[in-house]
Parts: sequence; structure tokens; C-alpha cells
Amino acid sequence: MKASELAQFFGAIGNRIIQTESCYWYNPKPFLYKSLPVHRFVNPSTAEIAQVMIKGPAFALRYPMTPDKSGPRGGMYVCSNRNYDIGALTSQNVRSRTRRGLARCRIEQIDFSYLAQHGHALTAETTLRQMGKMPSTTEAEWHLFCENASRSPDFEAWGAFVEDRLATFIVGMLVEDCYYIHLQKSASDLLKYYPNNALLFTVMKTKLACPEVGYISHGPKALAVGKGLDYFKTSMGFEMQPYTDHVVFNPLVKPFLMWKGDAVVDRLVRRYPGNLFWQRASRALRVARGEEHRAEESVELASQ
Repeated sequence: MKASELAQFFGAIGNRIIQTESCYWYNPKPFLYKSLPVHRFVNPSTAEIAQVMIKGPAFALRYPMTPDKSGPRGGMYVCSNRNYDIGALTSQNVRSRTRRGLARCRIEQIDFSYLAQHGHALTAETTLRQMGKMPSTTEAEWHLFCENASRSPDFEAWGAFVEDRLATFIVGMLVEDCYYIHLQKSASDLLKYYPNNALLFTVMKTKLACPEVGYISHGPKALAVGKGLDYFKTSMGFEMQPYTDHVVFNPLVKPFLMWKGDAVVDRLVRRYPGNLFWQRASRALRVARGEEHRAEESVELASQ
């Protein structure tokens, strides 16, 4: 799938798409635009950034730049191991869980029509478990996503079943030479059967054997990520490909973000320390004020 086709897909499911010289842009959240494809480093000009800010309109843009650029450190989970097998998993415990998952679960590709009926509930459970909040995607929007994904041969849906119940699913897409795992969602009460391990292992082993797949990505590291989720991805054989996580705020809203009083977001982080949503919002504000980059530079200077 070409970048233009990926942009058409995101446009068809309700995102506003803006094309500039460097890449396409889409808005996964109101007034927030990200670059497409997500795995490609970009370096948009000032004119491009202004174009998206005005046309969006956008409060903020987020995009990955090469790791030598100045800014907060980010990373993409990637794996290109052509010999990927059970030995690629990082510990005996993870290998044991994966073997048990493979023994207890049935793994197979599934139709998007089936996923449309059964996937939204798993999406809601996973978001609530990881973020402490319900997803913003409605069931109607989920059906629209599945309907459009079913029309492209570059989209796939995989599922792990415990008996006849869908325990977890993956939606993957081949964009250029990157097989991108766009979604992985699971039922909370079936996690004890390790379906996530079994399904991810099967998909990775299968796709890394395909000559058209150069590497697999499990997405960028979030602005704030739970230790369990990070450990799961790295333990399954993904490595962190570093980049500069660039966030640019609209000059019209940036003065409000520079205010360093006892912000509402900071109070909510202290009140709900386990909630990833407010942690991510807090880090986005630190990035906007330049605090995080200055802290990283101080650590680097101290270590020299």
C-alpha cells in the first residue's frame, strides 16, 4: 500500500487529510495532526507546518524526525529478524507464556465482517484497562473502520480464540515495506490464557517470512506508556528504533501552555497516578514548554 492509499483509508473513516510536500497529515484527535505514514521520518518546512495549522485547523502537530535532531527522545517498536522464532523472545518466562498461549488458543485470520461484530467490545475493554477511560470510537465508527479495511488487500485481521470466544485480535497493514500492527486488543477475562503472546508471535513469525515485508512495527512509543505494555512488546522481540519525537504547537495556543501554575492536568496526574491518559497529557505539556528536552540535555551533560 502506498502512502496515498493509506491517506485515502484514513480519510474514508472520518479523518481530515492534508497533503504537504513531506507527507500526509491526519487528525486522530480533534485539532491534533500526525504524519502519515507513521513509520517514516519527516522534516517538514515552516511553510508546511503553517499550512497544516491553518487548514486543519490544528492546535498541535506531532511527527517523528531522525534521532540526530534536537528535541524529546521517542522511538518506534520494530523487528526485522528473518529468523524470528521462539528463541527470539527475551526470557524463559515469556517463552513459557507464549508456548502455553499457543497450546490453549486457536490462531487464525478472520474476516473484517466478523471483527465488526465482535471487535468493538475488546477495544473498549483494552482502553479501559490501559488508559482508565472508555474509547472515543463509537460502534458505528468501528463498523466503518472494518468496512473500509475489508476493501484493501493490504489490511489483515487475525484472532486468537479460547474455545469459541475471541480472546484477542490484531489488525495489521502493509505500508510500503513496513507491516504495521495498527491495533491489538483483548478480552480482560481471557488474558490468563496468554492469547496476546500467542497471537503476536504467530503474526510476527508469519509476516517476517514474507519477502515483501522488510520489517514489522508495533507503533511508536506513546508520550506515556505503562511498564507492562513496554515490557510486553520488547520481550516479544521488538527493539526500540530511536527518533526525535517532535511536537509543534500553534503559536495562538502556545502562550497558554507556557503557564507553569498548578494546571488542571497536573492536579489530575497527582490524583490518578495510574491513569495513562493524564500522564500523556502532562508529558505533552512538558514537551510544549521545552522542559523535557532541557532535562534530557542536563542528564547528557552530567554523564559526559
